[in-house]
Amino acid sequence: MESDYSTAPLAERDSAPRPGLLLKNVHILYRSKFQHWFGITGPTSLLAAAVFYLANQRIRSIVTTIPRGNFPFAEFAEVSVLRFGSFFMSWLFGCFALAAIATVVNGLDGEDADAPWKHDSHQRAREHFGAIALAALLTFFIFLAGIAVAEFVEITTGRFFGWTRVPGFFYGATVVGGVVVASIVSWLGTAVPLIVRGDSTIWSALKRSVELSSGYEGALLWLVVETLLGSYLAWYATYYVLRLLFPVHLRHTVWYDWVVFALAVLATAAVDPPLFIGFSLLADPEPLNASSLPGSEQTT
Repeated sequence: MESDYSTAPLAERDSAPRPGLLLKNVHILYRSKFQHWFGITGPTSLLAAAVFYLANQRIRSIVTTIPRGNFPFAEFAEVSVLRFGSFFMSWLFGCFALAAIATVVNGLDGEDADAPWKHDSHQRAREHFGAIALAALLTFFIFLAGIAVAEFVEITTGRFFGWTRVPGFFYGATVVGGVVVASIVSWLGTAVPLIVRGDSTIWSALKRSVELSSGYEGALLWLVVETLLGSYLAWYATYYVLRLLFPVHLRHTVWYDWVVFALAVLATAAVDPPLFIGFSLLADPEPLNASSLPGSEQTT
């Protein structure tokens, strides 16, 4: 643990929020236990990518068998379920990783001397899986509703001002709208760490999450942008770096695409933890000091 990590609780330092201090502590924790965080987000990201890939393959097989201009309702319903179902599974895996990270950050995985087994970082996430899944479902639908509203505003604004003919307008507006929606939904992100603590119902955790996020909206927006931009850069950096490292004849092999896909997923998983650490720090009202974090020997 780095020595400049503040030992005073965010909620109790003074009456005013300290978003700068939150961001500082987030990145200190991220650097000091990077391997631990990556051990949590890496596997969940690979599972989410596998689900998304299988769903996408099934969707492609359905679409290629349908004549152009004729999309039966049954096939449309199946494609919709597969597409949104794979998105939700990715969201759920993310919430599960958040629960595991919150367990470590908030010191909830301490050893019980009388316990017959050694707890891991996912123990609390498994114990509260039902509540976490419901919280994931609610926040996922809120995110989808927000995206729908953002798209409506985008189309209406574009038509009103005549910007629909401007090249790149819809792409830029979609990116900005997605970031805004994600930052607003991030106000609910502390709900999962609160649920993992075991002293909150789903509804009270969601309400308390909004309250704890008050004054930290800018910091959460920063972490959201950092995560999205970092994931984008990590994905494409992996793709282009591997193209430079591998000769042309190897890039046309079957296994090359799988290697690139897996490494790109892991690269994006490496930049995800700061946002989850931020949620976890906001959820803990007690003094968070160096001794509350488990040692490096703690398993994931």
